[in-house]
Amino acid sequence: MFLGCPLRMVLRLAGGDLNALFGIIGFTAGIGLGIVFLNKGFTLKRTYNLNKAEGFIFPLINIALLILLIAGSAVLFYSQKGPGSQHAPILLALVVGLIVGGYAQRTRLCMVGGIRDLILFKDWYLISGFLAIFVAAFLGNVIFGYFKVGFSAQPIAHTDGLWNFLGMALAGFGSVLLGGCPMRQLILAGEGKYRFCYNSIRYGSWRSFCT
Repeated sequence: MFLGCPLRMVLRLAGGDLNALFGIIGFTAGIGLGIVFLNKGFTLKRTYNLNKAEGFIFPLINIALLILLIAGSAVLFYSQKGPGSQHAPILLALVVGLIVGGYAQRTRLCMVGGIRDLILFKDWYLISGFLAIFVAAFLGNVIFGYFKVGFSAQPIAHTDGLWNFLGMALAGFGSVLLGGCPMRQLILAGEGKYRFCYNSIRYGSWRSFCT
């Protein structure tokens, strides 16, 4: 509904897209609602240690996809026009992704966690990373002439403020309950940490398990 994740929201605002303001307000409201649920005792239950080999599943899937991409396999479909057809060179994207991913893993970068900590503890540590991303992207857009402030004619955006608000409110709410934003979940998956819930009947009663 918002046409972007929390990181995309910051980048859109850095480019002058004021529609992202509705997204940020909704995102913060969703996080606030999630905090209420946490304070009321919401939990995804206990975690369990998995076989170490299972931690390599997600990285191996990504490596396989990278090989298919480099090989130009017909298994993958590519956009021929529009924003989906625009991308950085594969090698550059891979190098930058590894660097950014490494820093994100070391710093625990997470916008949801940043706003949550700011609300609960007045702690600016996690949110400072996204503030730095905003400043860097803003300066880059201004320097290279891509900055265009306004609501209309923004790339990959619509001007429906209500849906921009609701889309990111849902993202913020769900991310708080899950324990991190989409980017943080990606980093955790790369570390071999997975979270899924399933129901099982034991001794005639339903129990919930999360891993």
